[in-house]
Amino acid sequence: MKLSRHWISDYIDLGDLSNEELSRRFTEIGHAVESVEPHGDDTIFDLEITTNRVDAMSHLGMARELAAALGRELRRSAFSPRERGEGGRKPDEGPSPGAPRHPLPQAGEGSVPIRIEAADMCSRYTGLVIRGVNVKPSPEKVRRRLEAVGLRPINNVVDATNYVMMAIGHPLHAFDLDKLAGQTIIVRRGKPGETMRSLDGEMRKIDPDTVVIADAKRPVALGGIIGGAESEIGDSTRNVLLECAWFNPSVIRRTARRLGIRTDASYRFERRVDPNDTVTAAQLAADLIVQSGAGAPEPPIDAVAAQDKPKTLVLRDAKLREASAGVIAAGYALELFRRLGFEPTRMPEGILIVVPAYRGDIHEEMDLSEEVLRFYGLNNVPAELPRLTTGDTHTSPLVDSEDAIRGILMGCGLTEAITYSFIRKEHNALFSDKPQVAIANSLSENITAMRLSMLPGLLEVVAFNRSYGTRDGALFEVGRVYERDGERVRERHRIGIVMYGSVGGHWGDAKRPVDFFDLKGVVEQVAKKLHVDLEFIPGDEPFMKKGRQARSVAVSHPIATLGHLTPDVLQTFGVKGDVLAAEVDVEALLASASAEWKMAPVARFPGIPMVLGLLHGRDLQYERIVNAIRSLEVPFLHDVGVRDRFVPEGEDDVIKTTLGMWYQAFDRSLTQEEVGKIHQQLATRVADLLPVKLL
Repeated sequence: MKLSRHWISDYIDLGDLSNEELSRRFTEIGHAVESVEPHGDDTIFDLEITTNRVDAMSHLGMARELAAALGRELRRSAFSPRERGEGGRKPDEGPSPGAPRHPLPQAGEGSVPIRIEAADMCSRYTGLVIRGVNVKPSPEKVRRRLEAVGLRPINNVVDATNYVMMAIGHPLHAFDLDKLAGQTIIVRRGKPGETMRSLDGEMRKIDPDTVVIADAKRPVALGGIIGGAESEIGDSTRNVLLECAWFNPSVIRRTARRLGIRTDASYRFERRVDPNDTVTAAQLAADLIVQSGAGAPEPPIDAVAAQDKPKTLVLRDAKLREASAGVIAAGYALELFRRLGFEPTRMPEGILIVVPAYRGDIHEEMDLSEEVLRFYGLNNVPAELPRLTTGDTHTSPLVDSEDAIRGILMGCGLTEAITYSFIRKEHNALFSDKPQVAIANSLSENITAMRLSMLPGLLEVVAFNRSYGTRDGALFEVGRVYERDGERVRERHRIGIVMYGSVGGHWGDAKRPVDFFDLKGVVEQVAKKLHVDLEFIPGDEPFMKKGRQARSVAVSHPIATLGHLTPDVLQTFGVKGDVLAAEVDVEALLASASAEWKMAPVARFPGIPMVLGLLHGRDLQYERIVNAIRSLEVPFLHDVGVRDRFVPEGEDDVIKTTLGMWYQAFDRSLTQEEVGKIHQQLATRVADLLPVKLL
């Protein structure tokens, strides 16, 4: 925001400060200086003012800040609508708001009826009529100051409203009174289908969420945003109605966003201007108009639908000492608040402070502490570590296990993803038929329900990655799904895994498509690290391909579902190609873990590998073969696993499976003859137990 040095000097003496010193002071109290530019004999400071400090978005507001920072007094006669005091200007110095040449009448009943019908949108509306106005260019000083801060001079009436806005921070609007039907003002909600041509020439559509300033027949302004063209001030205007009101910030913000309008007025109103200075602002603008174009002002008409009472807060001495490390005394804070326009009163254990209405950013004691620290300077407060009392800490086995699972999956070469817990309800229905947890007042159709599965979010990541050329990947997410349990909602801990594309990232390895056994191996690795023995059985999930999926169980607990996703599911997410997915129930996995497990010594003696070839039908599961072998309790047999699996050409119902065996003793070296005998006995017993042929 651009501010004039000469203009600020109307309210506070800056004669002994250079532009560099003034810039430094602005920055120290939190208003960063973006640029300093000369403008004739004036200097313009472009300041970055935070959005919650609308009180500082004026020359008076910034002068108040400087008065507190410099320990100086404001020239209060410069912004009072009463008769000039000893700080007034000479007649040839040009007009200045609040240095009136004529006393203005006080608030009272006027000739223009004003009625507020939407008190929740507008709590106060002040009107002031000036009759017999001569519309002409503003005095040179007013035009020069407006141009210096980036506003285009128009005429003495419009310029007066802009001048007062830049001077004290409250926007105003001027109507041609003779163009108002019935010379009446009604503040109301918009009506469906209403339209109004605004000052910028655009036809604006009005709805019931818009606060409208209307006359007896039609809307004449959008409250707090922009005026209407039909009541615009022109060269023929003789009678003027000045408007100064307080509008609900949220109403102005929504309307301005809906209509795509941003004006100096809406920018201030949507950040909450002072609700108690409407009469003062109207009188100051009236004085400027009377000085520049004659005319007779009438008493202001002040319609108040709701009073805004100032807040009263207490800043405790102990809190101030704690915030400042004991270096700021209560006396400093007391004087600071007085210069800022607060009403501080010393109490035995602190300061009782009445917060002025223009400081809408002050809500609690902490805000008062920060205000004192802002002016004292945080760089002047000793730096020390805060005292921290942690109390007892409680670990969560579930959370610790999730962290361990993340480490296991990253060790398997997977990459962690984090997705949203809220998704489309249609995506939920693809993976579960359980009742969904709907999101109230969802902002988009993409976030209408809490997820019942980890897979929808991961599939969206797959689609995104592939759209950017990443053809291969293995992702996982450890998180929660949300299931409805009667009137309650329960969180369930889950692991989601997706694998797609090819594996074999080393330059010397031949790439191959990822397959079911890659995914199964990852699930088995997680279970093994947590000391859970899994059993795999055929799955029947509708979102996975038939015959290419499995379910894992342990101690009668269903642990995981894994397999190839169907083309229909992949098409829903815009994924091309094959994707394997798994979802693991973390709570069931931990419940199935062995309560006790023992460490075994590393064998000192070499082992002997053996193979066993079997020919069997497709209906014989590999899991059944391995379980049968383990149930025989073969001496010295430490491990058994698949070495090869082959389907002979033309024999789709037959599978050749080669198993690898590892025999080893802890107390001696086994001989080949000894192991060969044991292995032959094993092969014979397997052939008797299962429908297989030995190869």
